[in-house]
Formats: sequence, structure tokens, C-alpha cells
Amino acid sequence: MLAGEVRSYQFPVGTTPSYCQQNPPHAASKYCSNSCCRSVSSLLSSLGICLLVVGYALLGAVTFMTLEGRTNNQSGLSVTYQGPEASREEQEHDRLRSQTVEKLWSITEDLNILYKDNWTRLAEQEVLKFQNMLVKKHKHVGHGPRSYNWTFPSAFLYSLTLITTIGYGNVTPRTAWGRVITIAYALIGIPLMLVYLSMVGDSLAGQFRRTYSKLWTTKTRSTKGKSMDIASGAVSKGPVPNHVMQDKAGEPPIAAPMPQRVRVPIVLTILVVLGYIAGGAILFNRLENWTLIEGSYFCFTSLGTIGFGELTPGSTELSVLVSSAFILIGMAIVAMCFNLIQDETVLMLRKVSLWWSKPDKIEEEELSVSVKSS
Repeated sequence: MLAGEVRSYQFPVGTTPSYCQQNPPHAASKYCSNSCCRSVSSLLSSLGICLLVVGYALLGAVTFMTLEGRTNNQSGLSVTYQGPEASREEQEHDRLRSQTVEKLWSITEDLNILYKDNWTRLAEQEVLKFQNMLVKKHKHVGHGPRSYNWTFPSAFLYSLTLITTIGYGNVTPRTAWGRVITIAYALIGIPLMLVYLSMVGDSLAGQFRRTYSKLWTTKTRSTKGKSMDIASGAVSKGPVPNHVMQDKAGEPPIAAPMPQRVRVPIVLTILVVLGYIAGGAILFNRLENWTLIEGSYFCFTSLGTIGFGELTPGSTELSVLVSSAFILIGMAIVAMCFNLIQDETVLMLRKVSLWWSKPDKIEEEELSVSVKSS
């Protein structure tokens, strides 16, 4: 693909290759027809791969809900899954809590006359001991029991973050079969996600480039039209003769030049990404009550597939579904911007290489001329 991109930029922007003027009159219309066909085909392919990724994430959500979900038969709500480690830790916490309560009762019995200051001082000492024991135990064992609320939206978000390699870690499989299916699911889903980013990124980059080209062409034509009107008004106020607008007799009509590829500035693509992150920050500020900085941080780490996990959506099922759509669309936009930046980088490197090799060519030509003259 890179070789094709380099060949398409062999002529500087704003110039027309010589072979374009020798094409038949219907060359421009044929080119436009082929371009439209390619655009429709690319759009349908991108839509198909997008539906395939969404369907694969839905399949993963159903699969992980079946393997990991634990539902309450009475209310139908998902409950917290706790393994043997969580049960042992809870028993230890209950034992320490009971010891602390007994010591507090002993303090109350030992004091014949209850004074608030004395009782509060002794009670605070026992509560502080209980707190220190809990902290020491958690430092030794690690993190405490975590809640694994497997609902359908959280399972869908887990499937999506798995194939995008984000991995928040707010829900993880605890069963052996769940972990085995996770490995198999990721082995198929990650390559599928890479194909999605490649196809949708190329398609969005082409559409964005065409839209920018139309806007740029319209602006350029309006500017040129104004300058031509001013120049023609300064030269002559009369009508333009008919023979000026017509070709010479006996000469073939000159074909319209082929459409040229307009370069998209890198600054514009970066602004698109920053605008999407800013919109996501405002959205999660409404859904999760995060600050704008927290929302921007979450959006950046998600679209960059970093996924630290200290901020995860989950206050409502709507928030989880919105974050899933935000990630799926946002990664496609990031792939589009990478595609556009790659094109501009190739162009700049090619210009630098041409500029670097130009003095050598001039020296060789001067040397050959001096040899011939001698």
C-alpha cells in the first residue's frame, strides 16, 4: 500500500501531469464513475466488517454470561461472585471484628462510671488496632475480594475490551472454562479487530479526504473567480468575444484534467481526535458524574488501548452500552487519523529526499557540461 501511495504523489500539488491532457474527453467522467463505484464498495465492506465485529462481541457477551453469570432466582439480578479466597478473607474479617467488639464490651464493663472522654479514648485505641490489623493483612495477602457483576452490558463491554486489548479488569472470568474461552475468543477476535481497523480506517480516510477536497476546491474556485472578475473588469468592461471561449478549428478538444488529490493537514487530523475526546469527556461527565479531566483521561486511555482500569463505566447499564459504542467508533476514527497522518508523513519524507538529492544532480550536470566543453 505504501508503494502505491508514493507513486500517486509523484507530482506536486496544484500541477497536472502531462499525460492527463492527452486522455479522451470522456476520461474524467469515467474516472468519476470508477471513483463512485470504489466509494460504494468500500462503504459496504466497512459496514459489513463493522456488523461482524458487533455480532462477534454479542456472541462473546452471551457466552460469558452463560459461563460466568450468577443470577438470583428471586429477583433475577446479578449477584456478586465470590470464590474460596473471598470466603476465607471474609471469615478472617468477621473474627477480627468480633474480637474488637468483645474488647469494647470489656472496656465498658471495667469502667464502673462511664465518662465519655475515657471511654472514647479506649474505644479509639481498639478500633485503631483493628484498622492496623486489616491494613497489615491486606498488604500481606494482596487486594481484597472484588465484585464481579456479570450483566449483559458488562459482558458485552468485557468482550469488546478483550478484542481491542484494552482490558479494564473491572470484570474478569473466575471459572476455568471462562478463562479457556477467553483465550480462544481473543485469538480470533484480535485479528478480526485489526481487519476492522484497517478497512474502516481506510474507508473513513478516503471519505474524509474527498470531503476536504470538495471544500478546498469550492473555496479555491470562489477565490479564483473573484480574482478573475476583478482582472477582467480592469482590462475591459465589454463582453468576451466568442472566439476566445472556443477551440481553434481542426484541433481536438482538450480533455478536462483528472481530479487531483488534496492533502489533509496533520493539524486537522489531530484536532479531530482531540474533538472526539472532548466530546467523550462531556458525555461521561453527564453519565458517570466524572470531572472533565477524568473523562478526558478515560477517553484517551481507552482509545489508546492503555486501559489502566481505575476509571471504568458501570453506574448504569446505559453508561456501559454508550462506552462500548464510544470505543468502537473512536478506534475507527483514530485509525482514520493514523492513515491520514501516514500519507502526509510519506509525502514529507519524499520531499525531503528529493530536496536532499537535488544538489547532487545539479553538481553532476555541471560536471558533465564542463567535461564536454573541455
